[in-house]
Amino acid sequence: MQSETQYRMNLTDTMIRWFFGINLLTVLSLSTLSAKPQLEKSQTIKKDLGGGVNLSILEHYWTPADELYKDDFHTKLKRIAKAGFKTVRLPVAFDHFLQPNSSNLQQQLIDKLKEIYTICNDLKLNLIITYHYGKLNIDNSSGEIDRISWMWKQIQRPFVGQAYDHLFFELYNEPTINANSWKSTITTIIQYLRFEDKNRVYIIGGVNYNSLDELINLGKLPDDNILYTFHFYEPYIFTHQGADWTKDKTYITGLPYPFEKRKMPALPNNAKGTVVERDYNKYAYEATKAYLSERFRNIFEVCEKNNMPLICTETGVIDLVKKKYRWNYLRDIGEIAFANNIPLIFWDYDQNFAVSTESKKVIRCLKPWLKQTTHS
Repeated sequence: MQSETQYRMNLTDTMIRWFFGINLLTVLSLSTLSAKPQLEKSQTIKKDLGGGVNLSILEHYWTPADELYKDDFHTKLKRIAKAGFKTVRLPVAFDHFLQPNSSNLQQQLIDKLKEIYTICNDLKLNLIITYHYGKLNIDNSSGEIDRISWMWKQIQRPFVGQAYDHLFFELYNEPTINANSWKSTITTIIQYLRFEDKNRVYIIGGVNYNSLDELINLGKLPDDNILYTFHFYEPYIFTHQGADWTKDKTYITGLPYPFEKRKMPALPNNAKGTVVERDYNKYAYEATKAYLSERFRNIFEVCEKNNMPLICTETGVIDLVKKKYRWNYLRDIGEIAFANNIPLIFWDYDQNFAVSTESKKVIRCLKPWLKQTTHS
């Protein structure tokens, strides 16, 4: 494997050759000459993604890496396929699997990802590998471009020339830097990776945690082999109620979906004048299927107009919510996404937003949606 030092030494030369056109095929793949075929391919892939689910294991940076490698991926993936899902999104905390004092990934991680892809391929599941918990911020974006690109190159290289219709790379989960810096940063990362693989489909979202609105602001990037993503947890005060990692925003519990005034919990006194009061006051019109439908319809129409194939790689409701209200929301989101031709990937299979029961069967409210996405 090429070392990180060698990679950095070669980086300048790589980009010089890029700009002067020695790798002509790569340049042409980004040109308008090939735009239509690439867009048609991306649209076909989008349709084939069907219904999806996140498998939350390899982003658990709080668990030793050696323990994560031992998880029973095969059994879980078999259950996911049997339930009717067509796509698995696999979040990975790359920085948790680095060799000491470097940006070189552990060989065990690369081997594990190859094993997971093989299992998915045997089960006829699409696989999306996603970089979670990145360290990108406004002060380090220049250095992180090199580091992120190098980590992705190590994962991409074993798959060059294969699996283009079933294996996709979501390059950075939920960026939080400013919009202009993000657009420049991700465009450069794509160019670095595209130099080695002109056919891989990359998945890109906007800032503010892959906000729907920020994806509109991001707009189309100068590459036609991209799927565009957003995450959807609106209204957040409902989908994350009781979550202990956002205690300042989600301490009100018992919120009904859809909104019913007589079943609303009272606004606590300590919420007065805070963001929680604002979200509480908006809940009457945001916690409705009509509002959610309008949000999905808006992003779909913008992306359709701009030739940006669109998917949603995260949505869901924490399992602390009363089952009736949780199932109402999940059912509505599935129906809305299907009506707007947006492939949907639920968070998550069996963790604290689980869409599976204790017996690992998919919850009943999602079965009609899965049936639709399987046969569409």
